[in-house]
Amino acid sequence: MPSSRRSPSPEVLALRAAAEASCKQLRDQAGQQARLIRSGAAGELTEADVERMAAGIAAAARARLDAAAREDETGPADQDLAVTRREAAMLMTTAAHQAEAVLRRAWQARQEAAAGGRRRRWPGR
Repeated sequence: MPSSRRSPSPEVLALRAAAEASCKQLRDQAGQQARLIRSGAAGELTEADVERMAAGIAAAARARLDAAAREDETGPADQDLAVTRREAAMLMTTAAHQAEAVLRRAWQARQEAAAGGRRRRWPGR
């Protein structure tokens, strides 16, 4: 049976908008934290600290998305909505991985800058 080309439901549109907003906020927060890490304003961090930071940022974004994507007690009645929920979850997972990579690169850059700074101050060591 051919599928009809109907407009997405308001719920689907709202979920898509919430997913995009959550991913954007996750990227923005990761970028802000990465700037702090690179500048040294975040203090001395270990790699584990950076991993926890990335996980915390991602968890907050997922919680915002979950709040927007709450299913009714009866479950999803709309197949498009169920598909959109899965797509939103995949988008969030991808954004979380990207955020972790941004933070890890910032931490590595900070480590390299700190090591380079020590070499410049104490040649021969």
